[in-house]
Order: sequence, then structure tokens, then C-alpha cells
Amino acid sequence: MLCADFLEFLLVSNSNKKRKTVTENQTETESNAADSASGPLEIDGLAGVFGTSDHKNIGRLYIFFGLSGGMLALILNILVRFERVNIGSVGVLDFGSSNQFFQTWSLSRTALLFFCVMPLLVGLATYLVPLQVGAPSLSFPRAAALAFWAWLIGILIHVVTVFADGGLGEPDPTSQFAQGMDPEATELSMLSIAMVVFALLLGTVCVIATIISQRPQGMSLFELPLFSWSILVAGGIWVLALPVWLSNLAISWVDFQGADALRYGDVENIWDQLSWLWSQPMIFAFAIPVLGIAGEVIPVSSGVPQRQYRIQQVAIGALGALSFGAFAQPFFNPDVANQAVFVAMGILVLLPIFAFFGGLANTSFRGNPSVSAHLILSVVGMLSLLVAATVSAFHVSGPAIGAIQEIDETWLDGLIMWLRDVQGTVIATAVMEHVLISAVIGIVSGIYYWAPKIFGYQLNRNVGVLSALTLFGGLVLSGGSNVINGILDEGDQVFHSSAYEGVWDSTAVEFFNIVGGIGSILLLVGVGVVALDITISVFLEKGNQEDVNDPWGGHTLEWSTESPPPIGNFSEAPVVDNERPLLFPAATGGDEQ
Repeated sequence: MLCADFLEFLLVSNSNKKRKTVTENQTETESNAADSASGPLEIDGLAGVFGTSDHKNIGRLYIFFGLSGGMLALILNILVRFERVNIGSVGVLDFGSSNQFFQTWSLSRTALLFFCVMPLLVGLATYLVPLQVGAPSLSFPRAAALAFWAWLIGILIHVVTVFADGGLGEPDPTSQFAQGMDPEATELSMLSIAMVVFALLLGTVCVIATIISQRPQGMSLFELPLFSWSILVAGGIWVLALPVWLSNLAISWVDFQGADALRYGDVENIWDQLSWLWSQPMIFAFAIPVLGIAGEVIPVSSGVPQRQYRIQQVAIGALGALSFGAFAQPFFNPDVANQAVFVAMGILVLLPIFAFFGGLANTSFRGNPSVSAHLILSVVGMLSLLVAATVSAFHVSGPAIGAIQEIDETWLDGLIMWLRDVQGTVIATAVMEHVLISAVIGIVSGIYYWAPKIFGYQLNRNVGVLSALTLFGGLVLSGGSNVINGILDEGDQVFHSSAYEGVWDSTAVEFFNIVGGIGSILLLVGVGVVALDITISVFLEKGNQEDVNDPWGGHTLEWSTESPPPIGNFSEAPVVDNERPLLFPAATGGDEQ
């Protein structure tokens, strides 16, 4: 029903728009000027949806299917959490085998990152970046459309193959609970997830190209809005790191094709070569735009310009530099968790997040914040990311204290040994969960903030506040229970019975897994109410349409055009000379702080 309503919304949206040609950014010539005089070409119906290369429609499609992917990921996470209630077995939810449990566990992680967080970020960027930089369209619009459809087809294939006994490996083929996987389904699982990542990279490149090549007169990189700047930084890290991950996958796939896998294609090793993407420091690269969204929402909600704008940009850039983790691959370097660079990055990642949060607090204290759903969601998202960085620092604290121990070999022996043991526990999952859920919360904040521009309707404020509280409560229960279970020595590879051999108290671990399961349910409810709000407010047209062009008093260029914007976005090319062109027009210089 939701899918049908969404397609109907796109059909109506397309039928009400005037299109000069299928290629929106084509320069009008004398010949097509004559055609325009007789009437513009309108493309509606299914052709308007499936054949669109309008960045706004592509962005809406990413948002809709990204929310759906998030709900799938959280449903799988609920199954995993309740399976962990009876530790050391696979009998609670009757997965049938340890491999099926691993398939569900690994797919929940893959779905949360590649089916939810990244497509939502790419979707918001695809829609908003051209508007924020004053561009008439996205660079390479057909490539962007290709990226979306390749991503969608790829995830459908991947989900089907995983549940057809495929997936990204098999943890322990010798276990009594093991069930043989299907080699052909596994091959297709690997190829389909590669297709998904290639598509997301292509979409990211289109956005980066727009930022680099289509900025208006007077807008340098230092005048970029913080959201566009954060997408540029995050996208740069993705473009550098994800090809390394694809290389790991390609090597595994090639070896898997052989009669006897040598090492990389061994079913027990496939996931181990890929897991670094969900580990620190790399996982923080997928939450960088949370800072950019909060940097747009909080100053506008406070009615004042962002103070120390350059410092905020530097903080985002520093987080990008500290989140590059393609080197941190335990499969090839088992001792990486004890190396100085890895430990330093795990601790220092706290600094740019804290500095950025402090800059936002300084700005809001000098203004008069207007309480709104997007403001509450932004604050919650930033707090969640700050907690993630704190847990990250704790996670690597063992080797850090160990370096101090060189002064006295007998000093703090027991504490250091315990902190080193923590590195192999579900605290690593807690870091991942806090980072990715903070990204989801930040994205939901952006959806509520930019909903008038994206959909032409304001979303319901009360529902937005409810989603903020639900998501935050779910993260506290789900992520917090993983932190506690990590202290109790529950191993991170929960699909292995060995993960529970050293736990301090099995009853306590099982209890906190029940708590975590409740938290996962709350996370699902939080995302579900957002999807429901969009359905009612937008598709059923119950949302507020008053003053949708600029209901918040925005500071950046997207609020200077209609909602939703027409083809071409702007009636004339904007000229800017500062990062807040609507608050400080070009003639005034915009140097105030």
C-alpha cells in the first residue's frame, strides 16, 4: 500500500511538471525553443517514474526505499537479539542451523549500512546538494538514475540469494549445527552486494561532481553549506575506502570460483575479510553527514548564524580523516588493534565530534531556539554520535594504557588485560550500532527539516518528537545492553558458540539480550512512525502546506526557490559571497559571526 501511494505521488508530481526534454540540463536551442512555444513535453505515468533523471525524483525514491531497507534491517536485528537470549545455541527462533543464524546476523548489518544509511544519505544529497550550491541539476543525471535502479535491483537480488542459502560465507562448516550453503547462491550474493556498492559509489560521484563543478559565482568550498561540505568529506572517504572493500570481495569471489579455495575464498574467511567496514574507525565515515545536518538545523532553529563556521568545517574534515579505516583489516593484520595509529584514531575521533557539538551549543545559546521535531532529532543524533565516540575510545583504551605501562611492567596488569579482552566483545557491535543509528536519527532530522522542500508538505511535529524519543530510547536499550554484555565478555561473533565460553554471568548476558531485543523493537517503531508520517502527510495529503517555500527562515539557497522546486531549480543563477546567502545577501558581505 505504501509503495503504491508513493508511486502515485511521483506520478502526480511528474504530471504537474513541465519538462523541456528528457535530459533536464540540456541547453535550449532555437529549434526546441519553437517546440516550447507550441507546448512543453510532459512525461507522466510509469515512464515519468522509471525514466526520470530529475535529481529530485531520484532523491525521493532513495528516501522511500532507504526507509524500507532500514525497517528490514531492524526486523533482522530483532531476530538476532532474541536468538541471543539463549546463548550458545540456535534454538530460540528455530533458525535451523548456525549458518542460517549467521546469514540473518550478517544481512542485518549489510542492510543497515547499504540498504538504509548510505542510500538515505545519497538520496538527501542527490535532492539537496544541487539546490544548496545553486545548480540547475545534478551532474551526470542519467548516471545518477542508473545508480538508483542498479542499487534497488542489487539489494533485491542479494536478499533473495541470502535466504536461498547464499550469503557472505559460512562461519563454521564443521559445527554440529552447520548446514551446507549453496555455492551458486553464494556467488550471486557476492556479485549482488558488489552491484549495490558500485551503484552507491556512482551516485556519490555524481553528487561530488556537482559540488566541485556547479557552484555559483562567489561560492568557494569554504562557502559551502555544512550539509554539502559534510557530503563532500564523507563522499571522498567512501570513494577512497569502498573500492578497497570491493577488492576484498573480488579476491574472495575469484578464489571461491576455484575447485579448492586456497584462503580468500574459503567460506570461513569471506566475512572476516569484509567485516572491517563495520568496525572502527571506518564506521564513523558513514555518520559524518550527521554533523552537516545538525549544522544546518540548529543555527536556523536558533535564528542566528553558525559561529566559527570555519572551525566547524575543520571539525568535519578532521572526522573524515580519522574515519578512514581501509588499513585496519584484522584478517591481514591480526595485531592492528594494538598498533598506535589504530588506537590513536579510536581515541581522537572523539575530539572533532565534541568540538562540533560545542560549536552548535555556543550558537544556540546566543539565539532563541524554536523547539521543533527536527531540532530535537538533531540534538539526539549528535548526542548519540558523541556516545559512539566515547564507547570507541573505551574500546581501544587497553592498548593505550598498555603503552603507559612501559614505565612499570607490573602497573595495572589486571586492568590492562581486561581492557584488551574487551576488544573482542560485543562492545565492537555497540560502537557500530551507536554510529549507524545516530546516522539514522540525523537523517530523520534532515527529512523533517527539508520535508517542505522535498515533498511540498510539512511533516507532523508531534510524530517527529515521538520518533526522536523512540529512536533514542531504543538505542539506549539496544546499544547500552551490548556495552554491558561486552563488559561481561560476550564475544562479538555471536553466531559462534565460542563467543559465550568466557562470559562472567550467563544469566545476566541473556537478560541484557532481552533488554536489547526490546530496544531493537523500539528502533523499528521509531523508523516505522516516520514512514507512517510521510504516508499520511504527503501521500494522503494531510500535511501542512502553509509557507512551505521557507517555513523555518532558512539560511541557504535551497530555501530561495519554490517547494518542490521546478525543473531547473532556479529562475536565474544565484550569486553568493558567503555561506549564509539568505541571512546575509551578497551585497552585505556576510562577515558577521
